[in-house]
Amino acid sequence: MSDNNFILISNQRCGSTWFITSVGNCKMVETDYEVKWSKDLLLGKPSPYHFFLKEDKIENIFKKLSSINNNNKKYGTKFVFDFYKPFPVNNYKKFYNKFEKHKIIHISRDYIDILKSKLIGKVTHFLDSNNIENKRLIDNTILDKQEEYKKTLESSKISNQQINFQAASSYLLNLFINDVLALSLKNRNKFMNIKYEEIKTKMFEISNFLKVPLNELNKNFFEKPTIKKNKIKYKNNFENFEELKKININLKDKIELLKTNEFDFEKIIRYDLSTKKLNINI
Repeated sequence: MSDNNFILISNQRCGSTWFITSVGNCKMVETDYEVKWSKDLLLGKPSPYHFFLKEDKIENIFKKLSSINNNNKKYGTKFVFDFYKPFPVNNYKKFYNKFEKHKIIHISRDYIDILKSKLIGKVTHFLDSNNIENKRLIDNTILDKQEEYKKTLESSKISNQQINFQAASSYLLNLFINDVLALSLKNRNKFMNIKYEEIKTKMFEISNFLKVPLNELNKNFFEKPTIKKNKIKYKNNFENFEELKKININLKDKIELLKTNEFDFEKIIRYDLSTKKLNINI
């Protein structure tokens, strides 16, 4: 297992861009790209920094990064799940086998908070141009879209869009499946789980796990971050919100249980060929 290669895995809107650019600004670390499973799961068009893993090897990203600097650096990237469509059942085992020999950091976040950030706030990334030190493809792509992101952010502040209950509840299940997939990697990889809300309090553990100096991490995450955090608190604009909260709590409790216990993925999530339905054991 390589101590120099690491992959951040998370659902959307879990701070993955902030995390990977902050770590990548440390002196002995090189990061770039955002890995997706396939173009079929995207809602819109792929970005220039997207890399699709279904038919490729993640090692190819590390080869690209190491060709930039041949010195003794650590190399990292991020794998981000989509949730508008469920991760394809017949690709579960293929997913497992893509991450062998790499350190994994898994970031989890409350599912309703993810939906608020993604569906109500939309995707917006703002850069502090004074802190862009590297020539990452992901930074330059985001920089080109700053005006578009500003317009999106302003419209989200006054949005009264209400999210359909049926759609929201199906998204919660997709987010849950994604996290179960990510957690299934803990039995075969060096693995660390962090809650989005606890990133600031876990800097010491992150430093030990990645073997990156703590003072550099603190500087690049909180003093000179490339990505500015969106601090807007979005409203609970969901149909049948109380029922949605109950589903969310059940899923969250199950994830917390799986974090500290070994489990067989197929006993949690299984596709029944006879009924052609996905059975989820919550």
